This record gives sequence, structure tokens and C-alpha cells, in this order.
Amino acid sequence: MGLEHWDSARGRWVLYRSQAQHSLDCEQHPFEAIPRRVFLDTNVVNLLVKYSEQVFEQAWLPAGLDVTRAHDVEALMHVFHIGGRAPWEIVASRKTLSEIGETPEPAVRDRLLDYAGELVGLPTEDVVYAANLGRRLIDSPFTEALPDPADRELIGNAVGLGCDVFCTCDRRTIVRKREHLRQLPIRILTPAEWWAHIKPWAALWG
Repeated sequence: MGLEHWDSARGRWVLYRSQAQHSLDCEQHPFEAIPRRVFLDTNVVNLLVKYSEQVFEQAWLPAGLDVTRAHDVEALMHVFHIGGRAPWEIVASRKTLSEIGETPEPAVRDRLLDYAGELVGLPTEDVVYAANLGRRLIDSPFTEALPDPADRELIGNAVGLGCDVFCTCDRRTIVRKREHLRQLPIRILTPAEWWAHIKPWAALWG
């Protein structure tokens, strides 16, 4: 079962089948809460590249794909389908490039670096500040709930780059700990949750 319904007769996605559900979603996810500047965790960049045909060309998902992974890929497809006309920004950091550089398969690594490189800004003062903040937050009590120092650094990068959302597929070690990160000025969302915030308002950019 996908996130949304594909109407084969009309050749389009049907996001809502009732006004009541649409109104409820508008109430739960007000327009003001739509993420405006989103930092992509390295695992999300991996999804965008590995499932580029599904995300950017709306190809059908591979059979047998894990449900959670399928929902994340479909959510990214919906987000990026309207993203070119919507007022949000998507960024990554040089730490992201460093993590991608450890990918063992050269062809995959090159594709990941090509895509992520477009999201990483030039070495401006803001980028340098974000890198420094990321390193400082590795040992900060604000991020100590996260077991992986690399995750702490990436979230620090996101805060330093002025992002309001950190998007990740890591439910086990980041999403489940986000309640302990409330002192940070950023929200932690999965791709499916990111799409849920946009969905009620998608028609504005349709």
C-alpha cells in the first residue's frame, strides 16, 4: 500500500478523496509549518541517487521493496515533483561529501558526489560557520542523546546553515531520539513526514 492513490484512468495521483480528510490535514499541518530550508541526511541523498528514476521520473517502485523504504521513496517523489515550483531550499554540507566519499563502489560514489555536490554551497562564511558548529556539537549536551558523533555533526551543520528541518531515514538512531533534541532550533523529519507537511498545500504548486 502506497502513501497516495494512483488513478490509472486519469493518469494522476489522487491525494484526497474527501474534503473532510483534506481539512483535517490542513489543521494538523498548517501552511506556516511547511519546511522552508531542508538539510538532507546522507541516507536521504543515497535514496535520491539509488532510486533516481522513481523520484525524478516517477517510475514504478521495484517489486519487493521494504514498505518503509517504499514510503520514503514515494514521499521524496511527491516532494521533488512539485519542488521546482515551491518556495523551499534543499541543502547538504561538506560533512555529507566526506561521508559519501567512503562509499566503496566507485561508480555509485561518483553519482552520489555529483548530486550532493550541487547541494553544498561555496565556502562562504556561513558554510565555514556551519562546519565549525557541527564539530562543536559533537561533544555538546544538546546532542548527547545521539549515539553516532557523525549524526551530531551533521545536525550541527544543518543548524549552522539555518535549516528548519533535518530530513533523515534513520529511524533507529535519530528519529527515535528526536524528543531529546528539542533544545535545538530544528525539526527532525522522515521523508514521509516531510511530505505529510506539504501534501495539504500541494495544489498551490500543482
